[in-house]
Amino acid sequence: MEVHFIINEQAGDGKGAKVWAILRKNSNYPYHLTERRGHAIELAKQLAGQTSESLLLIVIGGDGTIHEVLNGVVGYPHVTVGVMKAGSGNDFAREFPAFTSLQEIENYIATKPIKRKTVDFGSVQLDTVHQRYFASNSGFGLDADISLAASRSTIKKTLNKWKLGSVVYALTVAKSLLAFKPFNAEIRIDSDTRVFRKVWMITVNNQKYYGGGMKISPHSIYDDGEFELTVVHSISTLKFLTVFLTVFNGSHTKLKGVSTYKSDTFIIEPDRVVGCHTDGEYIGTTSDRPVICKVDERKWYVADQSSV
Repeated sequence: MEVHFIINEQAGDGKGAKVWAILRKNSNYPYHLTERRGHAIELAKQLAGQTSESLLLIVIGGDGTIHEVLNGVVGYPHVTVGVMKAGSGNDFAREFPAFTSLQEIENYIATKPIKRKTVDFGSVQLDTVHQRYFASNSGFGLDADISLAASRSTIKKTLNKWKLGSVVYALTVAKSLLAFKPFNAEIRIDSDTRVFRKVWMITVNNQKYYGGGMKISPHSIYDDGEFELTVVHSISTLKFLTVFLTVFNGSHTKLKGVSTYKSDTFIIEPDRVVGCHTDGEYIGTTSDRPVICKVDERKWYVADQSSV
């Protein structure tokens, strides 16, 4: 099995560089450093396309870097992705355990046959031109506004140093909440169309976690060919804060004003322009066209360490 490392040294405000500095002392594997936003997509796609042999890509970075790598390797069945966490949220590593040492990676490679998990992949069609993909979740409304605010936070670097990166998400909620205006939305789920009033946020989920450990979709299964839809609607600002506090343990799904559904396709039509994110990365806003979120026919593959 061929092995390459893709490293974002800026992840976790420098944690990526620290993890790699320790690892590279004993590593002779080829490595590639990201230089800009979107570079990991290019690197992963190039590496996946230049060989038909079994390839393991080890990502040192956070959820944003992993999101880019997955966008680069989706559709390449010979590629397996492994992770060494170095971000601030690390939600991906909550679902799929990360490697913690070079020895673990070598033990995994030595396992015959190599074990890996097949994971569903999602697509978001915002308009006729722009289509983006996600591995964990996609969000609309306040959810996306918070993601944008958290990425721009001036205190994020300080909190990361104290291993409090997940607190950034919580601290930006209040500011975003005060500025946000709920919207109405029609959502087509299979053959049914449902109307939601005073919508705060809509998320389409393939995994349980987001926002630095929030259990937004406690019943999500990453390989069942379907996604889980969560809509927070028809509640006051105070009630929304209650929902926010309970999302850490997943009990929010039992509250009035939180609706959940399961399908392979969701067609979302908000009554105004709202922001959108994929895997916590803000990607822009909706247009005057319905948004189509669906399970992509392609898959991606993650290292299964249960055999190590």
